[in-house]
Amino acid sequence: MRLLGELPKTAEVVVIGGGIVGTASAFFLSRAGFDVVLIEQADALAQRTTAVSAHAIRCQFSEAENIAQMSESLHIYETFRDLLGDPAAQIDLTQNGYLFASTDPADHDLFAERVATQQRLGVHDVELLDGAEIRYRFPWMTEQVAVGTFRRADGWLDSVTAAERFATASGAGIALNTSVTAIRTEADRVTTVQTDRGTIATETVILAAGPFSRDLTPESIPVALWRRHRLVVDPDSRIPQDAPMTIDANTGAHWRPHRGGALMAWAQPEEDRPDTWPVERDPSWLDLILRSDRGVRRLCPFWSDVEPDLSESNTLFTAGLYTVTPDHKPLIGPARQIGGLWFNTGYSGHGIMGSPSGSRLLADLVAGNVQSADNPFYPGRFALGAKPPDVERIVL
Repeated sequence: MRLLGELPKTAEVVVIGGGIVGTASAFFLSRAGFDVVLIEQADALAQRTTAVSAHAIRCQFSEAENIAQMSESLHIYETFRDLLGDPAAQIDLTQNGYLFASTDPADHDLFAERVATQQRLGVHDVELLDGAEIRYRFPWMTEQVAVGTFRRADGWLDSVTAAERFATASGAGIALNTSVTAIRTEADRVTTVQTDRGTIATETVILAAGPFSRDLTPESIPVALWRRHRLVVDPDSRIPQDAPMTIDANTGAHWRPHRGGALMAWAQPEEDRPDTWPVERDPSWLDLILRSDRGVRRLCPFWSDVEPDLSESNTLFTAGLYTVTPDHKPLIGPARQIGGLWFNTGYSGHGIMGSPSGSRLLADLVAGNVQSADNPFYPGRFALGAKPPDVERIVL
């Protein structure tokens, strides 16, 4: 990794943000022939939003552009070492699958329609399962489970290591412990990036700072910041390690195996929040996810046995921020009013899933190989009158 002791006076491209989106941006931009400087406020890469994510990826979406993006990203993760040309680039991709499960028999038709749409759009290996088949494959599930969808190829990875590997393979100059204070413009064009360590003259800035993008941009973007909690549980023999990501489609509570234990979260609507760090945790969330009848034990009763033994000594409780757009799709492409300003943000909780494909698209846009008219994630789509479509019930 090429760490910078001093900031350069000029740069061809400046990427702001050292999480998985920023480092993937640096990698694909470098592959496209650009000389990149990456700026990160923390003292290491991928230590904020990326680090407190669920590190997961799925192709089970309902819209063509989402399926295409996640399918490309999953392929990049599956071929990661070959892409980077580094046989040591191990990111622990684990394809135990994603299971969306419901205890409501009335959900059968909805699930069947979703599977038919996904298969029509290329996700041919997604399955519709009835309750008996779910319990046969996953015997720790509740007797009340009625229907679900499952895809074995979905899963999770070590996204912090992936971000570090992207950064190293990019060859970009990386400035850690560096806070951007302003993106300066003249005549509606980017001219400099101002930081607490000096100023870099540049004509091209990629804003890939996740929830911090909103306050850094000189052109407003349509994002809200939603808090998301996460609980990591230490190794425990009662937690099945061959389980998939298991999502309660009726409540949104979900969990997956994690290094002998588990990682759990809950997709709940939130009010917009400031981008302060660290993100303040709500202790009552632990009661919801672990002890309430809507939490993880509703589908997986073994959690009722595990929960009494959980404490601060064998769990890690964190919170982060989703950067959420009106249609829950990212903002990838040029600013509408400021030349040289590009966005790669707003992944709405899908940054680990979408960043490889999204960053490849971003690099192609900057290089002029793709036009905005061919980009479903064009940042100006809302200003141009696009109306947010109906989104899926669960946003993970």
